[in-house]
Amino acid sequence: MIARDILKDLVAINTIADKCNREFMDYLEDFYRKLDFSVDRMTNEKTGKQVLIASYGDDPAIGFLGHSDTVDITEGWTTDPHVLTDKGDGMLYGLGSCDMKGGTACFMAAIANTDLKSLNKGIRCYHTYDEEIMFEGVWDLVHAGTKFPPHVVVAEPTDFKPAVGSKGLLEIIFPFRGTTTHSSTPIEGRSSNKNAVRFLNKMMDFELELRKHPSDFFGIPYPTMNIGIIKGGTSINKVPAETVVYLDFRICDSEREYPIIRKFIDDALEGVDASYEIINDIPSFVNRSALVKVYEEKTGTPGAPFFGITEGSFFEGDRIIIGPGPVTAHEANEHVSIKSLEDTQKLYEEMIELLCR
Repeated sequence: MIARDILKDLVAINTIADKCNREFMDYLEDFYRKLDFSVDRMTNEKTGKQVLIASYGDDPAIGFLGHSDTVDITEGWTTDPHVLTDKGDGMLYGLGSCDMKGGTACFMAAIANTDLKSLNKGIRCYHTYDEEIMFEGVWDLVHAGTKFPPHVVVAEPTDFKPAVGSKGLLEIIFPFRGTTTHSSTPIEGRSSNKNAVRFLNKMMDFELELRKHPSDFFGIPYPTMNIGIIKGGTSINKVPAETVVYLDFRICDSEREYPIIRKFIDDALEGVDASYEIINDIPSFVNRSALVKVYEEKTGTPGAPFFGITEGSFFEGDRIIIGPGPVTAHEANEHVSIKSLEDTQKLYEEMIELLCR
C-alpha cells in the first residue's frame, strides 16, 4: 500500500471545519479494523465531533497523531480541491494534501505495510478534529486522561525535516472598564480607552525587556507579544466605558518566562478597573532525547523548532513533528510532492521497526 492511494480517499472527504467528521472517522475505523486494530471513538458532548484512537498490541512504543480538519477553500484553485490531482509535475494537488492528510496517509500506509504480528511492542494512532481553530479534538484526549506512548510522531507538514520543539502560546483577554461621559467632561482615570493605552505602553516596554534573555534554539530567539484586537468606544465625542484588548505571547521557555509575564501584568493593572482571562496557555517544549539524532541521521537534516503550535504541545513526552512537503498549508492549489510522501512513509516504517520490533 502507498500513501497516495490513501490520500486520495482522505482528500475526497470534505472536512472543512470538520463538516464530514463522522464520515472521515468511519473511513478510518474501517481501515484499522481490517488490520486487526481495536478502535475507540470519543464524542464531544457539545459539538458531536469525534476523535478516534486506533490501537494494536500492548505496551505501545510509538504513537502517530493527525488532525482531520482542513481550512476553507481560498480563491485561486485551478483544480477540484476535493479530488487529488496529479498534473505530472511530481506534485499531488488537493485540499488537505499537505495540512495534514498527507502525513496521516503516510503513517496509515506505513502501518499497513508492517508485519504487525511480528512486533514486540504496540502502536497507537490518534485522529483529532478542530486543530485549525481551537484544538478541541486534542483537548478531548487530554481531558479524558489519555496516556500517550513514550514516543509520538505528529505528522504535520515539515518538508521531511524533523521539528523538535515549539514556542509556548499565552493568549489573554483584558476588559478595561470606565465611565461614559461627554468628551467635554471626562472623569480622570475613567476612560477605558486611555487606561488600555497606558497598559499597552507598559507592555510594549516590557516586551523589549524580555528580549534580554535570548534562546538560541528558536529562529526569533526571544518571546514576542502581539496586540491582536482592540475594541473600545462607540462615538468620537463619548468617553468609552469598556475596552477589550487581546494579547498573544509566543514564549521560548514557559517555565521561566510565564511567571515573569504574569507578575508584570498584575503590576501593570494595579489601580486600574480591569481584569483578564487567559484563554490559551500552551507550554513551550524542546525535545532533546536520543531519538532526535536518529531522525537527523535518517533525514540528513538537523532538528529545528516548528514555526507554530501543533497538537504535540498539549501533552508531555518524547515528541517529533515531521511530515511531507513542501509546506503549502492554507494556500490555493495546496499540494504535496510524491517523493516526499514516499520518503515520509518509508521513515515511518523504519521508526515502527526500530521502536516496536
